[in-house]
Amino acid sequence: MSEFFTPSIIASITALCVSFITLFQFFKNQRFQQKQIDKNLNRSLTTKLYDLRLEHYPKAYEITDLIHKKKGGNYNSNELKEILVQLIEWKKGIINLIISPESRDSYYILRDVLMKNPANQDTYSKEQVEKIYNANKSFKKQLRRDLGFMYREERLRRK
Repeated sequence: MSEFFTPSIIASITALCVSFITLFQFFKNQRFQQKQIDKNLNRSLTTKLYDLRLEHYPKAYEITDLIHKKKGGNYNSNELKEILVQLIEWKKGIINLIISPESRDSYYILRDVLMKNPANQDTYSKEQVEKIYNANKSFKKQLRRDLGFMYREERLRRK
């Protein structure tokens, strides 16, 4: 009687092992496919984000390029007020959705510095001039960094 059950037990254990291996392989493939789908979706969203940034960030560069010192190493307070209005208008709408947190923080610093009144009637103090210069430089740097991630990602993907 034991001879009758031995082959059937071996066959059933073998079938059970093959089933477990197949089930494991199925879940492994399913997890891999889900990761690929997520990766492609993220790439698609990232591409859209960068397209929007490439469309809207140049306007910020045009505006901030207007911030320049006049003769004597100071800024024209009226020009800075106009630039401030343009920057505030630029940030409204879609920019709030696509700007990185670092660029947003840098924008707020620049905006706050530009909102300050000149220390001496129509001239800014040396400290104010330095703050305006550094805030403008930092904001542009952060915008470039937002776009630079795209180029770094492309370089990594190509390697």
